[in-house]
Amino acid sequence: MEKFIVTLNCHAHYGYVEYDPATKTANVCLDVPEAKARVEEFLQKPLTLDLPEGDTIRQFVTKTLMPLDSLENFKVCLGRLWVNTDVRVEWSMPPGAMAEL
Repeated sequence: MEKFIVTLNCHAHYGYVEYDPATKTANVCLDVPEAKARVEEFLQKPLTLDLPEGDTIRQFVTKTLMPLDSLENFKVCLGRLWVNTDVRVEWSMPPGAMAEL
């Protein structure tokens, strides 16, 4: 299975997080040690959130997800990364793009 990689941004310090679905592990590469530690801690803890589920856009279900249990969980939980860690996910920026500028 192919690894999933997405760019991280901590106040203009860019890095990435790489998720391996085969081993259910993540590797965080970020040159801000405190921020890297916050992201690593975030990925190890369960996250409880309201997710859309049902026939209408107004139906939500409260679920608790472990970020590393699956690629789907990983992506959903990354959507809440900034609020919990002050590190943003740059979904549309290819990893390494800032190094080339």
